[in-house]
Amino acid sequence: MDICNDNNYLVKSSVEFLVPFTNILINNLSVSDISFSDFKNALKKIKITNFIEKDGQLESSSIINDFRVYILYSGTRNFITRIEGTGDFLGFCILLTNKGMNVNGDACLDSEPLANELKEEFLENYRSPYLLTETFLNFISR
Repeated sequence: MDICNDNNYLVKSSVEFLVPFTNILINNLSVSDISFSDFKNALKKIKITNFIEKDGQLESSSIINDFRVYILYSGTRNFITRIEGTGDFLGFCILLTNKGMNVNGDACLDSEPLANELKEEFLENYRSPYLLTETFLNFISR
């Protein structure tokens, strides 16, 4: 397999993970009238951990696959979430707030070329219906 095919596979499998992961994360962040404990349990199902509760807020920072996931949650429709690429995807970033989503492929000075490719593929595939891919199902079952 050549490097181009390796990169295509890496981007494709990352998109197959990120699209359902992001959709489920947004759904969990948008549930109305949910307790912090139920919210934490929902996030644990998608491997988000390292919770800190302080002053009525819930904060978490986790590394999941090749992505750093940060959440600051103050309740339904009051959150900031960042999903950042690491390694080959350094520079890729999804910023989620209660106001919407912004996806970037050059979010840092040393952005990797695959970060922008991942951004384009993610945006192309992030649309309803959000399919549960085999890649994501394998992630959940680990």
